[in-house]
Amino acid sequence: MKTKITTLSAAILVGISSIASANPPPVPTIYNNGPAAPILNMTNMRDAEKAAFALNEAMLQATESLIYVKGCSEFTVPIEVYSHPGSNTHYIADTTFGGIELTALPRTAIAGFGQNIDISQPVQGILNGTPVRNVRGRYTFNSKNNMMVGEKTGIQVKGQNRSFDQFYSTVIKDFYHDNTFDALGDFYVISDYGLQSLSKFGYPVNKWWQKSKAVRDDGQQGCTVFQKDRLVGTSACRITLATKGVSQPDLFWQTGTLHVQPIKPNVNETELNSCNVNPIFQLPTAP
Repeated sequence: MKTKITTLSAAILVGISSIASANPPPVPTIYNNGPAAPILNMTNMRDAEKAAFALNEAMLQATESLIYVKGCSEFTVPIEVYSHPGSNTHYIADTTFGGIELTALPRTAIAGFGQNIDISQPVQGILNGTPVRNVRGRYTFNSKNNMMVGEKTGIQVKGQNRSFDQFYSTVIKDFYHDNTFDALGDFYVISDYGLQSLSKFGYPVNKWWQKSKAVRDDGQQGCTVFQKDRLVGTSACRITLATKGVSQPDLFWQTGTLHVQPIKPNVNETELNSCNVNPIFQLPTAP
C-alpha cells in the first residue's frame, strides 16, 4: 500500500511540475505590437449597449456565485434583456416564474472620464431553484468605451446551511471592434475579453476567463454572447448568455438563454461561433 501511495504521489508531482513549467498564454494577437493607437483603441458603444452589457455581466456574476454554492450542474433558463434610454428603462430578467430580475441606472457621463452604470436587484428571486438576493454593483466605462470595470459587486445566495452566503465579484473587460486591424473593419461588431474573480466573505475563491461578442442588427437579427470559463475552482464550468434581437442606437431588446454546463475552456463554443456578421453587410476591402 505504501508503495502504491508513493507512486501515486510521484505521478501527481510530475503532473504539477509539467503544468508549472508550461509557458503562460500569449497576449491576444491584436496587441502584438503593444497598445493600439489611441484613435483605433476605442469603440462607438451606444448608451443602450453599455446598460445591456453591464446587466449581462451582473447576471453572469450572480450565476458564478450560484455555481460556487451548488456546483456546476447543467441548466438553462430563458433570458430577456431590455435597454431603452429614452424611457430610462433597463433590465435583465430570468423569465421563468419567480426568476431573478436586475435593473440598471445609468449615471450622467463625465466628459473625458466615462460613465457609471449602477445595477441592483429590486426583489429577491430564484435562479435554477436557489434564492438569490441583494445583487448590487457599479460598472464603470471609460471615456473611450474600450474598458468596463466592476470593482465589487455584491451577491447573496442561499447556501448549504440554509442561510445566505455573501459573495463579491470583480471584473475587467476590454472592448474592441472586430477586425479593426484588418482591411475589412467591422465597426458594428464589438468583442471583448478579460478576467474576473469571485470572493466569498471577502476572500478569493474562483477565477473566470470571459469573452463576448455583440453584432448589431443591420438587415439581420442582432446577436450578443457573453461566455465565461472557470480557470480556478473545483471543476471545469462554463456560463453562456446568448441572446438575439434588436440592437439599434436607441434600443437594445434581445431574448435568449443563460446556459451553465460542465465543459472545458475553448471547447464547443457554439454560441460564440454562430454570432456572426452576414457577409453581404461587410464593409468593402480598403484599397
